[in-house]
Amino acid sequence: MFRSEVDPGVGPEQFQFLFDDEWVDDRRGVRRVIRTPTKLPAPVLQGEQSWERSGIHPTLGLLYDPDQRKFRMWYKAVCPKATPVGKEDRSVEPSEQQVAERTFLCYAESLDGLTWMRPSLGRFAFDGSSANNIIQELPVGDSVFHNVVKDPLDPDPSRRYKAIGFQMKGASSLKGNPGGGPGLYVSYSPDGLSWPKEPVLVMTSADLTDSNCILPQRDPLSGNWVGFFRPRTTPKRRFIGYSESRDFDHWTYPRMLLTPDAQDAEWTEFYGLTATVLGSWRLGSLWIFHNNPAFSPVTSELVYSRDGQRYQRAMPGQDFIPLGGAGGFDSRTVYPLAWVERGSEFFVYYSGSNVEHGSDRGIKMQREIRTPNGESPVWGVGLARLPWGHFCGLRADTDGMVETKWLTNYGNGGVQTAAALEPDGSVQAQILDQYGSAIPGWERENSRTRVGEKGKLFFSWGRDDLDGRFAQTSARGGKIGHVVKLRFYLHKATLFGFQVGRPGSRPDYIEGPPSR
Repeated sequence: MFRSEVDPGVGPEQFQFLFDDEWVDDRRGVRRVIRTPTKLPAPVLQGEQSWERSGIHPTLGLLYDPDQRKFRMWYKAVCPKATPVGKEDRSVEPSEQQVAERTFLCYAESLDGLTWMRPSLGRFAFDGSSANNIIQELPVGDSVFHNVVKDPLDPDPSRRYKAIGFQMKGASSLKGNPGGGPGLYVSYSPDGLSWPKEPVLVMTSADLTDSNCILPQRDPLSGNWVGFFRPRTTPKRRFIGYSESRDFDHWTYPRMLLTPDAQDAEWTEFYGLTATVLGSWRLGSLWIFHNNPAFSPVTSELVYSRDGQRYQRAMPGQDFIPLGGAGGFDSRTVYPLAWVERGSEFFVYYSGSNVEHGSDRGIKMQREIRTPNGESPVWGVGLARLPWGHFCGLRADTDGMVETKWLTNYGNGGVQTAAALEPDGSVQAQILDQYGSAIPGWERENSRTRVGEKGKLFFSWGRDDLDGRFAQTSARGGKIGHVVKLRFYLHKATLFGFQVGRPGSRPDYIEGPPSR
């Protein structure tokens, strides 16, 4: 089948990932698959210090800072209340001392994302010493530090780092709610360590519930901050909403973004969504809460968006980062925290535990600690690694074919793919003319590949410089035009995406009224 549609707004100059068949015209002998990230066998960070005796609870405050050339992480640490209080806590009322646990905001950093260190910050006295990585003590329960991001574009350096999350009390910027109360709070810092002002309420719990996530940078298309906030529903069921803010202080009411459908199990709820920006794409991990009183794990699914406004589940019901096996620290819950692009791969960090979440479907929330076979509870930060672009693709178990729609071809990018091959697998490509025939000299048997940037496969035909860019002519006289089709032949291989041309290479045409 052939379609003569060309969309210059989406075009081939950006990488086209194969989450769906949007840019596929024909395919045979292939099936859609998700690439499972490779998890490290042990957490990269877990409770080790005395102030972490009851475990650590990672937040979405995990990023790579290109200015400091290091990874930075903010997390919560919990320990029994019986631990002697620091000097800053001398005024705590006796009644508050009866709370079973204390919670701290802590900080860790890493040069490679694999080995993490707890720097001595000297900011908070614990057990008579400030030689620790504690930033401050937090109130029991949810905290504004659920998300921590860096904003290099804010002209006010005191707002360089921003925190946002659900909290029970604080100051308020809302009319009619001067005293604060449960809801979404924001806080600001010049360096991520000093948070001098009290968190401020920006949206009440009448509009949303807890566990709110944000895109960790301004959306490149709109310049706005994007929040994946859970809209308040009655009776309660967890869905993902979409909210925007220009200044981080004023947010739109969350509209519905992702909800379970008729194909999902009745216990399915969506607990949160973490996402990242990759060109014009948004990639993310949806937290699937199985709200079943008998068994209540949290798993994850892969989601994507082409425009940053509408998100779709890549393969509903299929785990993205699987739960760990028996005895694993992540055998009951996996909450993806952050996607970090590093060279030819993605680091996907997650919070893992062997403790079930607990259900509240038709009952009061289950608070007992439930682990497999009575194991001791464990929490930690896990890391799953994924080759660049290997998200969701079309797999040929033996032989298969994928043919694209018509693609515009500007710039000197040539033809390139993201693909995974078995040891005896292969990917071949040919370039088609407007009648669907291979252009002379650009047939599959002449194609060859080399591994280039980010681990992508770059194609050439006959000579290394004949890579499929516009106006190239083969030795047999076949010439490449501005509009082409690509046909890929797979043998024991998975095609995750493709590109022809180079971003930003299309000509700029003069805008104005049509000539008469």
